[in-house]
Amino acid sequence: MSVRVALVGCGRWGEKILRALSESARARVVAVADVDRGRLARARALAPRARLVRTVDDALAARVDAVLIATPAASHAELALRALEAGADVFVEKPLALSAAHADRCAARAAALGRIGMVGHLLRYHPSVVHLVALARERRLGELVSFSAARLSTGGGGAASALWTLGPHDLSVLAALDPSPLVEARAHLSPGGERVTLEARLESGLAAQIELCSSSPTKERRLRVAGSARVAVFDDVRAPDRLLFLDGRGAAAGSSGGERGALAPAAHELEVPWREPLSVEIEHFLRCVEERTPPLTPLDEGAAVVRTLERVEATLAPIEARAVAAG
Repeated sequence: MSVRVALVGCGRWGEKILRALSESARARVVAVADVDRGRLARARALAPRARLVRTVDDALAARVDAVLIATPAASHAELALRALEAGADVFVEKPLALSAAHADRCAARAAALGRIGMVGHLLRYHPSVVHLVALARERRLGELVSFSAARLSTGGGGAASALWTLGPHDLSVLAALDPSPLVEARAHLSPGGERVTLEARLESGLAAQIELCSSSPTKERRLRVAGSARVAVFDDVRAPDRLLFLDGRGAAAGSSGGERGALAPAAHELEVPWREPLSVEIEHFLRCVEERTPPLTPLDEGAAVVRTLERVEATLAPIEARAVAAG
């Protein structure tokens, strides 16, 4: 039997989730909720048999097995708790919440009720990233030394928005590569205030730097994982189905020649079989609901990412305040 699902929130991203649900043989979309009638009208084309409603309570009344939440982030925790209390499994778009306390409450409640709870850390389901994480865990890169990422978007928004909207992607990948606790975490603004750079150091010694921007003139999506033996580079804009590897001494530092006598790194690309990450993510959630198995990105992981974002934002706020005062 298909999983009876309701989608709450059918905006730009929610509509993409609805399309993925409509294409899945595992799902039966029985309700779509949104406060905007225009969005509901567009949802009709993707889910012609679904009940179109305005509230989460009306969606839950359709006797659903699972609820997928793609509303503005400020409402994620409240809606997730409502769905859990009603006996539904939940999928929540990132970030899980805008405070660690709310995120922890969602994770704890899902566990207490025995419900499947999953956060939409989409990058964890990207085939190239899945392959990269597997190689790192198999120590094919050697001892991990550093992690860097650039996630620049053209949609607009300030540094805090970039931190919460874009930051969860790379923080979730960092946790998958190295689950050791954070020892240090802070953020810095660019001179103009458009970009925020997150810097962190893990207990293992791994250093991380993540550059985020919501108002960049160009779109960039890059990851670089440096190990003692090889460096792996993923550029989701240039080649979403490929990983670039640099071999040779000096590769971990990203040098082209290293110190005297070192060999220049040899580069080669690995093609990764492609599947749309969103479809992979939605299929995974539905399978977890059917089989009652823990998801790859449980609410606990979502809560951990929110704790890091909250911690980093606390270091960013004074800098923003000084910039406003100076301007």
